[in-house]
Amino acid sequence: MAGRPKPGREPNWRAIAARVLAATVGAYALCYAWIGAAVRVLPMDGVDANILATCLAFMVFVAVILRAFAVRSVTRIWCELLLGTALPMGLLLGLGR
Repeated sequence: MAGRPKPGREPNWRAIAARVLAATVGAYALCYAWIGAAVRVLPMDGVDANILATCLAFMVFVAVILRAFAVRSVTRIWCELLLGTALPMGLLLGLGR
């Protein structure tokens, strides 16, 4: 009977919901922060930098989605997302004009 949980191993719906939120909202925030930082840092025209950063962010988005469901701890994925989002935000604040 593949697909059914083993007896005594019920799915933890809170953990699943936290992973789904990490894979959607968390991945979006992370990618959006890195796009903003990349546009400011890349040495090219703003439109070209935006297109390049957005294209790269699609790959990062998929990687974050896969990571959200591959990691054992829900706390770990959220800590990684918070740190990964804070780094470019700090970079943007440091580059502020």
